[in-house]
Amino acid sequence: MASKFQFITELYDKTVLEITSNPKKWTDFLRAASFNYKCSFDEQVLIYAQRPDATAVLELEKWNRQFGRWINKGATGIAVFDEQSGHGRLKHYFDVADTHQSRISNLLPIWKMKERFEAEVIEALENTYGYLAEKDTLADAIFSASRNAVADNMPDYLRDLQSCREDSFLEELDKFNVEVEYRKTLEASVAYMLMSRLSLDADYYITREDFINVTEFNTPPTVNALGIATSDIAEMGLRELARTVMNLQKAQFFANDGKVPYDNPKEEITGDDERSFEHGADLQNAGRLQGAQSLTAAGAEHDAGQIRNFAAQLSQAAPPRAVHQFENDLPSDGAFGGNRAAGDVDGGADDSTDGENRGRDGADESERPDALGRADEQFPTFSGGNSAER
Repeated sequence: MASKFQFITELYDKTVLEITSNPKKWTDFLRAASFNYKCSFDEQVLIYAQRPDATAVLELEKWNRQFGRWINKGATGIAVFDEQSGHGRLKHYFDVADTHQSRISNLLPIWKMKERFEAEVIEALENTYGYLAEKDTLADAIFSASRNAVADNMPDYLRDLQSCREDSFLEELDKFNVEVEYRKTLEASVAYMLMSRLSLDADYYITREDFINVTEFNTPPTVNALGIATSDIAEMGLRELARTVMNLQKAQFFANDGKVPYDNPKEEITGDDERSFEHGADLQNAGRLQGAQSLTAAGAEHDAGQIRNFAAQLSQAAPPRAVHQFENDLPSDGAFGGNRAAGDVDGGADDSTDGENRGRDGADESERPDALGRADEQFPTFSGGNSAER
């Protein structure tokens, strides 16, 4: 009987090819990823495969301890690869919809784009991505920001793509045309994620024709090269936009004498509020992830073009509890209350080792360290440089 780790590995391999099989599936993935933008690309793929409607994911311990929310009875965790606990291990996320309040529940940081925030958000985009050639509307600003971001950050990602396009539909193209297709698809993908998270109708502004070349990325290494670059570049802007909108919401709260629901820790979130929750999985601290290679390349030697490979045997050591930290967008005056350890709750994630016959070597993957308590949460500016430095 196949282990759960093997099942999740196969699910990843299958989904990573499906999402670029046509433009509609790619945009569906981008929309889901925009709400889980702090997760790594492989986590976004697995969240999309298991719970495409998930909008705010975190591990059981953090729901219990930091926010005083219990997991609903019968809720099923979202299995993702555990990068920090060693070979062949999984961890489990639960969406906010899988949780409920307790008497010690703390405030859930919520941010949702409002039309009245548009000028400040455009300014934040310009501060993050540089001078915007067009910024009369939020959509214009997003397109300009996406072009700037891709131009500044694409060279390293492009080198990885050029080295891993063997057996893909990109293989027969010359380097110039590979760059043209990559740039166009990246710009549209980053813009689509930003628009989706900022409550714009991305399909109105970005058509399927803009993603016509996505089907050329038809091998795991090429999909990873596209997905990792999109995830990294979009995350840089979305973190700054989250901070901007949260600050505007706080200002609105105080201006209204606390009459808006933002600062009410007892209010249960539903509907649109639930979708606007600002989640916090592992945060990428700087730079970019390493290049892309198929998940199934077992035992291969790691190089600059490798995203993941698997060892022959699983580690038998029990995994430590991997606790992902929420980004604390609230004032540092103790708004989150105490640090209650996980107690008796309904449901829960299995902390035991998953899998018996396969392992994975994620040692060279970049880690997204916890951001709570950092004095400055500004996402570091992307810049050039070789892959090893990153």
